[in-house]
Amino acid sequence: MKKKAIKIAASTAVAASAFVAAAPAQQADAATNVNQLATDAQNAGTVLKWAISVEGSADFVTRPYDQYNAAKKAIAAAEAAGKKLSTSEKLSLDAKLVDAKLQVKRAAAYIDAITSSEKIKDLTSKLDAAIATGDIEKVEAAYHTATAEYRKQAKLLDRVYGQSTRDEIRNAVKPALEKSVASVKNEVTVNMLVKAALADNKAGKIAEAHAKIAEAQAILDANVLKWETTLAGSLDDAKKQLSPIPGNITVTDAAFHGEVGGTYAVVASFKDSKGAAYNGPVEINFDYTDATSASGYEFVTVNGVAASSTSVNTVYPVNGQLVLTVKAASKIAGGVVTFDTKPNGTDIVDSTTSGSLNFYNKVTESTPLDLNSGKVKYVDVANNYFVTTDLNKYVLSAAGSVYQDTNNAIITLDAFKAKLTKDDVVTGTYNPSGSNLKLAIDWATQSEFKLDQKLATDTTAYRVEGNVVTLSGSGEAGKLVSIYSGTTEAAIAQGQVASNGKWSFTVPVTADATTFTAYQAVSANEGPKPYSAISTVAANKTLVVTPGKFTVAAGTLVGSSDNSLSGDVVPFTSTKDVSVATKATTVIANNAQITVLDGDLTRATYVNGVNGTKIVKTNNGFDITFGAPSSISGGDNKLNGSLNISSVSGITNAYKLNVNVTGAISGY
Repeated sequence: MKKKAIKIAASTAVAASAFVAAAPAQQADAATNVNQLATDAQNAGTVLKWAISVEGSADFVTRPYDQYNAAKKAIAAAEAAGKKLSTSEKLSLDAKLVDAKLQVKRAAAYIDAITSSEKIKDLTSKLDAAIATGDIEKVEAAYHTATAEYRKQAKLLDRVYGQSTRDEIRNAVKPALEKSVASVKNEVTVNMLVKAALADNKAGKIAEAHAKIAEAQAILDANVLKWETTLAGSLDDAKKQLSPIPGNITVTDAAFHGEVGGTYAVVASFKDSKGAAYNGPVEINFDYTDATSASGYEFVTVNGVAASSTSVNTVYPVNGQLVLTVKAASKIAGGVVTFDTKPNGTDIVDSTTSGSLNFYNKVTESTPLDLNSGKVKYVDVANNYFVTTDLNKYVLSAAGSVYQDTNNAIITLDAFKAKLTKDDVVTGTYNPSGSNLKLAIDWATQSEFKLDQKLATDTTAYRVEGNVVTLSGSGEAGKLVSIYSGTTEAAIAQGQVASNGKWSFTVPVTADATTFTAYQAVSANEGPKPYSAISTVAANKTLVVTPGKFTVAAGTLVGSSDNSLSGDVVPFTSTKDVSVATKATTVIANNAQITVLDGDLTRATYVNGVNGTKIVKTNNGFDITFGAPSSISGGDNKLNGSLNISSVSGITNAYKLNVNVTGAISGY
């Protein structure tokens, strides 16, 4: 029994030693096999590389599926075999497969872009077929589908390796699509604007609806369109469905960014104090206060009638609406259109302005940009352009262009646009067919420091009824804002701009014509400063403020002593508003009225413009020419003796402070 056990143990030992001896040989065979598979994958990657390369067999139309699939299969085989290797051998294998995997990734992007090209060709044909039908709705649907695929391809092309390869793929479909799109762009835009206007009107966005209709009309007026009769009919039908714009004056207030030679529609709607459409005199003019030039704008049409005017015009709304078209003969930015209603032809009742009008010079030839000429004023990411401070417009293209960031790294057009903001500096050479541009200076985006409160037209002081004023505005979040009163060194209020970019302080006003200065710190770490240290900073905002009610006193009556106010004139004078330093012009509503009360409580009300009563503005208040009362009641229904002023409504100063009347009327 003992001998048998020894034999079994000996045979087991022999078998074990045989296994140990065989293992290194098997590992060597496996490594040799994996090396061959890695070489196969490398070779397949090289074949794929030349299949998608300009220097190889790429024709930018054929998708190299065979080479792509062969490379993927070879890589997969090598990786599967490599699972049996040691850790160090696996790392060696991974290094050998890096380039092959890179070529597979590049080929996938190349194939996706060509697949998109085939879709674009098909969609271009469908757009052309839709155009042939003359059905604008079919055209619009095909237009959006084709342009959406083209935008998708632009993103796919960003993943394709090599600028020349990207250009070849793009140019295989771009010219035909662009030609078809350009042929119906205006027609589709008008159709879209009309439908969007009706949707806005239904949603209660009345002003936006009117603005879209005006924009559509401007396109129709400026171009000869396919299906013009049909589009004009749709536009006219939409106009009839629009609700009137609420409020006394509602104006297109979005900033306009266009090109010299183009026109822009400005829509304004007017109502009187009773909510009815106002069709009386409106004075329109250009305000160049914040403009880059002192002249340059021109009214082209007013409600479809040629105007050809560069200065003030008195015009009349139709059904409470004015549609102006405006242009500029040369580049200009920052100006606005002003609207003043003048029911009696002289006195302003309501005023407002349009959004800023910006007309740029589109650059159409090779132009160098340096640290001075390349400073950015405005960027329109959606429409691929930026404007420099000299008001030149540069339209960017991906084709044939090279873009660099501040570190000289080559970046895509989308990445370049994403970095570009106001006050950046772009250098290099611009060319419409292909530019070489660099973001030389990348300023951090900063919010403009603003003060909300402003002086009204023809006034010299901002008016508040009490002895405090709330100053508010916007700035850069986190920075310290300080408010100074006069030249007092210490700030009377301080605080940081909130995270939403807003700031606000309520401060005392202790004297007439007090000048307040608002200052924003240059950096987030800057602490409080005395007035003398900041008084000359250009970005400061100042406001002259005068406290106290808008009070007027009844003056000496001018007229005959016949126991009747009819035909008599009574001046009402504000002593505070006589001073140039505190002047705040009077605003008189169409339906302004005054009620007087005599000793036996007879109450008579006189309404502006009714029964001969007229209320007109003067330099320091207003005059009332009395007609017959609109109503009289109480007492003996007849005015006798001294008359106290019971109430006045519809008369304010330019800052909406209601008039406070003192004194009495006598001698009538």
